[in-house]
Amino acid sequence: MKNRKAGFTLVEILVTILIIAVLSSLGMVGFRRAREKSKAVVELNSAKNLIAGYLIHAADNSGKLLVGYDDTLPATNLEGEDLHRPLNARYPYRLAPSVPQIRGSIFCNENESLLNGANAEYNASLRPNLGLNANFVGGFYRGSTLLDPTSSRITQVYGKFFVSHLAEVNDPAKLIVFASARDEQKELGFYQIRPPQMVGRVWTPKKFTKDAAPTAHGYVDFRWDGKAVVAMLGGNVEMLDDEQMRDMRRWSNQASVDNNPDFLVGRR
Repeated sequence: MKNRKAGFTLVEILVTILIIAVLSSLGMVGFRRAREKSKAVVELNSAKNLIAGYLIHAADNSGKLLVGYDDTLPATNLEGEDLHRPLNARYPYRLAPSVPQIRGSIFCNENESLLNGANAEYNASLRPNLGLNANFVGGFYRGSTLLDPTSSRITQVYGKFFVSHLAEVNDPAKLIVFASARDEQKELGFYQIRPPQMVGRVWTPKKFTKDAAPTAHGYVDFRWDGKAVVAMLGGNVEMLDDEQMRDMRRWSNQASVDNNPDFLVGRR
């Protein structure tokens, strides 16, 4: 009987290749997870800088909060040139003078590239990493507001439903100012976020999925393993999930005063 020659059989080679492929894929998954965690930390730190700048702006204006959206307000680009609507209406360039630098606060990770190239000013005004809770904090005037405070009929029916001054706020550590956002094309970043409810339901009752329309969760993007970076008026920054952010006491000062997690803006 002849001795079997040393070496690998075809089956052994295929098994070895399969093991290497599996280990490589696991390594890539681990690398991607580590990279995403790193980007989440960057956005978390940027949110801290962002809310610090927001509070500096309030302090410089005797406690008055930055208006969330208003196309009648002045704004300039980074070179000091006047901006026109809708760029001036959105918050990034109006808040920019109050942050140490626009990179690492209003923009971070890949969205820093929006500050360069064609249509940079428009894209940057449209897609900061974090959107502003303008309907309840600072006020959302005209544009795509849910309730327009410039309408005399709206104010007669609902009164003043948003806060415009630090002194008005019941629980600053819980009131959402900014949160991770995505735009209508599901691109990272958007200038506004919408609450789960206003006079009626705004968010879908379904849980967040990346495939859902951004409007289904008010442009909030739970992009960090099912959580969003959220900056509060008290200066604290947290990671919150879909369920936590459905609590209206986090969005509306009146909901906090009423201690009502299912608050709706009602007739006064």
